[in-house]
Formats: sequence, C-alpha cells, structure tokens
Amino acid sequence: MKTSKITINWFVDFDKEEQWLNDMATKGWAFWHTNGVIYRFKPCKPEEFIYQIDFDEKKSQEGAGDYVVFRSSCGDQFVHQWKRKIYWKRETASGPFEAENNVAAKLRLTNKAFNYHLNSFIGLTLIAAFAFLVLMPLGKHLPENAFSHWLTDFSSGLTYGILLAELVLLLPALKKLHKKSNDLIGQIF
Repeated sequence: MKTSKITINWFVDFDKEEQWLNDMATKGWAFWHTNGVIYRFKPCKPEEFIYQIDFDEKKSQEGAGDYVVFRSSCGDQFVHQWKRKIYWKRETASGPFEAENNVAAKLRLTNKAFNYHLNSFIGLTLIAAFAFLVLMPLGKHLPENAFSHWLTDFSSGLTYGILLAELVLLLPALKKLHKKSNDLIGQIF
C-alpha cells in the first residue's frame, strides 16, 4: 500500500478545489499540505474525512492563529494554511460543515474568496502598470545596449503576461464569484 501521494493541480475556483479534495478523501487520500500547486496526501479510510476551504480575513499569521484556535474548539481540524487559504477537515461521521447547508455561511466564504482574488487582481495590475509605465520607458531611454533591450523586452513580456493571466484566470473567477454572491444574496432575501 502506498504511504503517500503527491499530485500537481492548480485551482482558481475554491469550490472546485474543495470538491476535488473531498473526492480524493472519498478515494482514501487525506489531504495534508499544499504550496498552491503541489498537493500532498496520506492514505485514510475511504470517506473518512470531509474538507472545507476558508479564507483568512487577516493578513498576519497571528490573526489566523486566533481563528484556528476558535474553529478547532468547535470540532474542526486544522489541516494547513497556504497564503490566506485555510484548509479544514472533519470526520464524515460528524456531519457536514456549517457552510454546506447555511446560505449565509456560503455567502461569507464566497465574499472572502472574491476579496482574495480581487486583491490579487489589484496587485498584479499595479505590477503591470509599473512595468509598462516605468520599466519599459526606462529601457527605451537608456543608452542602447544588451541591458536596455533586455529591460524593454522583460517589461513588455511582464505586462502582457500579467494582463493575459488576469483576462484568462482572474476576471472569469471574479465574475463567477460575483454571480455566486448575487445568487446567494437572492436566496437570503
């Protein structure tokens, strides 16, 4: 029997990531670590655990610690934190997480995810603007040499790469989360 499993995957949509982790648990693989791309699993009994992804509203690890202590006191098991995502598990026999049947809790998680992706979008946009408005003109105004060509090429590649990533990944995720948020608000009222 295998003692561990490593899988490479990448998610923009936290719902799909959460569903995938639960599918892996159904197959007998308990999630325990990720760096956002590489996921590590240990064997478990099939359907022993269910997982939930939450988002830390605080940017510091200290603020997250209080939240982890609170949730752990409620019976949820802290698994891992990567950036602002916090991974939780509980034994399937304990029943579903609150958010699975609670529209207000789903809305809270959706809004946290939306804010997380919006902050990423704003940060990347600022980096692209700096590359386009500062680095590219600087490369064009330096004396012509290998560094000035490299700086111009690097800044244009960075700008276009970020814009492409935003168009292909972040904008659809933000649009989907916004729609999901509106649907949940419609269920409440």
